[in-house]
Amino acid sequence: MKNNIPDAIRPQTEAAQTLITRLLQQNLLAIHLYGSAVEGGLKPYSDIDLLVTVREPLSAAQREALMRGLLNISAPPGTSETCRALEVTVVLYSQLVPWRFPPSREMQFGEWLREDIRQGIYEPPQPDRDIAILLTKVRNASVPLTGENAAAMFTAVPHHDMLQTFRHTLNLWQDTEDLRGDERNIILTLARIWYSSVTGHIAPKDEAAAWLLPQLPDDHAATLRTARAEYLGLLTEDWAAAMPAVGRFVHYAKTRINERLEADEC
Repeated sequence: MKNNIPDAIRPQTEAAQTLITRLLQQNLLAIHLYGSAVEGGLKPYSDIDLLVTVREPLSAAQREALMRGLLNISAPPGTSETCRALEVTVVLYSQLVPWRFPPSREMQFGEWLREDIRQGIYEPPQPDRDIAILLTKVRNASVPLTGENAAAMFTAVPHHDMLQTFRHTLNLWQDTEDLRGDERNIILTLARIWYSSVTGHIAPKDEAAAWLLPQLPDDHAATLRTARAEYLGLLTEDWAAAMPAVGRFVHYAKTRINERLEADEC
């Protein structure tokens, strides 16, 4: 299965695996590579996504060592020709099996936390509805770097819990300030939620956007088309200037998706 790791990220993936294995030792149950690396292909701004499953809660020393160690292996998007951004989610097996909602995560590392980590601020365990989506993605397509196949380790997330997760995500974006600085990812995430609410499946961001484009009015299609093109590395957009169009797209997409979710509950 490790032959399925793209050569371009193999050294960085193996460095992360070595670090995690050394620090967690017998507490480590599995490491799964998932996301763009194993489905749909890596894009210019794609992260290296890892799910780490542990037997026992992390100690304070393990949490600090993991956060700081991963910081040395990861790089902010677009800043390095050899390293990508890592997104590493640590989950406690007993918190997910048997399944309960909302789920929790033990720890999460990402480039958005870089300054906090440098200042010695480490994220504590916390509820995270998005684990429902993450776990579904890992079960559908992942490479076990250590441990069993994910479909054998974890049970499928119930459809009702996925719908609740979608609703929670939609509620995060209430006004312009909630969108600022992450416009492209929010637009593409809405396309993915829309795709999933209709098809029951999860698709890569660019595929979900391609599916949705023919169904949109021209002005909203233009906004999504630009976000998709930037994600694919074809252009760079001034999102601050495009904010009015972004706001209109988000409002339209949320309205239509919520209508779909309400119909699905009936």
